[in-house]
Amino acid sequence: MTWLRQYGDLVSMQLRALRAEVWFIAVLQVALTLGLVVGFGYLIPDISKATATFLVTGTATQSFVTVGLVMLPQMLAQAREAGRIDYYLTLPISREAYLLAQVTVVALLALPAVAFCLLFGMWRYDLGLHFEPAFFAVALLSVFSMAGVGVALAVYSPHQQVTNALTQLTIFYVLFFAPVLMPKEQLPEFLQFTANFAPPTYAADGVRATLTDLPGTDLTRSLLAMTVFAAGSLVLSSIAMRRRG
Repeated sequence: MTWLRQYGDLVSMQLRALRAEVWFIAVLQVALTLGLVVGFGYLIPDISKATATFLVTGTATQSFVTVGLVMLPQMLAQAREAGRIDYYLTLPISREAYLLAQVTVVALLALPAVAFCLLFGMWRYDLGLHFEPAFFAVALLSVFSMAGVGVALAVYSPHQQVTNALTQLTIFYVLFFAPVLMPKEQLPEFLQFTANFAPPTYAADGVRATLTDLPGTDLTRSLLAMTVFAAGSLVLSSIAMRRRG
């Protein structure tokens, strides 16, 4: 069986395993999107177009961050507790194909919420977003660049409850202390510095570069940075899974 065939079969198997939960995941993602887009709008009653654009594109980015740093590790932690990871590791399949299949599935689950976020945000704040094909590359790299952290949380945490708690802390940091929902310049200098080493920074910049005309974005830099993070994530995740096996 070729590596590509293994990867395709594993993606198909995972999607079929989640078919009863897809609707719930979609509703949860849409509810989170509504909460951020509408809720933050209430906190800023006289919101400007530039701020609304940051908010909407940041919320779209947050969907990618959520699946990479919350959904992926929680799914893997649940699979570990149920013994499914150990079962897959006994099969004659590539560890890398298994990991890529898991990341691909959560990336696909993020797309409906992202589409809803952008369409709803354009209507809610009368925004004129434009679409560039490079957005799809940004979407995939956004999830893959954060997958390493997600896999590490699932594999190295002693219990599923610990994984769940750590993912909530991680997403809290991204929401309020990373330049995702707000410009980098609004953060303290220390957080501006640490943001240079955080994948969500480049995910948000890439999303804005492919959807808006906001100044200060750099698509090439963001794609290169996320590619490096994604490659590092795959290597570290592979090492973690091989040690697990």
